[in-house]
Amino acid sequence: MKRKLTALLLAALMVCGSLAGCGSKTTPETEGSEGGDAPATESTYPEKDITALVYWAAGGTTDTCVRSAINAIPDDMLSKNIIVSNVAGGSGLVGATQFVNSAADGYTIGVLNCDLVLNHALGNTDISSDQFIPLACIEQDPYLFLVPSDAPYDTFEEFVDYVKANPGTLSVGDTGSGAVPHLVYTVLNKQLGLDLKTVAYDSSADSVIATVSGECDATITAPGAAAGQLEAGTLKAIACSGAERLAAYPDVPCMSESYEELKDMNILSWIMVVALKDTPADAVSYLQEIFTAAATSDEYRETLESLSFQAVPAMDNDEMLQFVADQAEYYASVLA
Repeated sequence: MKRKLTALLLAALMVCGSLAGCGSKTTPETEGSEGGDAPATESTYPEKDITALVYWAAGGTTDTCVRSAINAIPDDMLSKNIIVSNVAGGSGLVGATQFVNSAADGYTIGVLNCDLVLNHALGNTDISSDQFIPLACIEQDPYLFLVPSDAPYDTFEEFVDYVKANPGTLSVGDTGSGAVPHLVYTVLNKQLGLDLKTVAYDSSADSVIATVSGECDATITAPGAAAGQLEAGTLKAIACSGAERLAAYPDVPCMSESYEELKDMNILSWIMVVALKDTPADAVSYLQEIFTAAATSDEYRETLESLSFQAVPAMDNDEMLQFVADQAEYYASVLA
């Protein structure tokens, strides 16, 4: 019987993420049908274990979602291991480069996320979304805008007024200009005429702790990275960056609700599992089937909700392609 991921397991992943056994899932191989050999045209994929490349370290949002999705694949749909391999570095570009240079045979899959699309828009990489085939969307959340619980503002409007009254004095922690949270800071300065400074940290967890300690005045992060501090009451969420409110934080308004200048804001943390463009059709069909089943399962939804993420919307291939195109277009408009 499958075990659901627990906090203990997630903590262990941060230590053992590079081990081959972590993030893999095995079920008994399906026995051949009786009555003779299968037709020559019948797909035999997969014939060996599949590697899932994650371009960031174990324990982060992308790693956690990929491992959780693999764990949620129904037992009767998977006959081989899917083994997670973490290849961190270069804001995800080291692992992404390794992925696009791998064989398009269906035995190495990867991820396409908001940061990779942003890095392409910034000109930091030639790797683009049209090199991939989406298999399933496994995460889609607005970012939270967080401030210390004792900050002299309780609403996003009060924060904006405070910044305008004290230009150049407040700093926002994020994970650098190559990461999507930085876009939120960029939009606020550009469209609301603010004068916020930014401080880059190695991870969302680091920027959260920096805000708790007073090293910076606010931070922008995916909800899972701040759930513990929000629960402890050391931080308060005063806004989110999406077009719709987070299911886990229904009382936290969208920035677009407060200002007409932000009406088009829909900056999300999002992750898709992908195959390479020239992957054989039978492999793509199989991978889309198992990851769609996982992403839309009750088990995966419950895992996401336990980590303060929200359930992902069901999206077919065309909808995923359109979503990526829309996000890329928005990034380009913000950077123009």
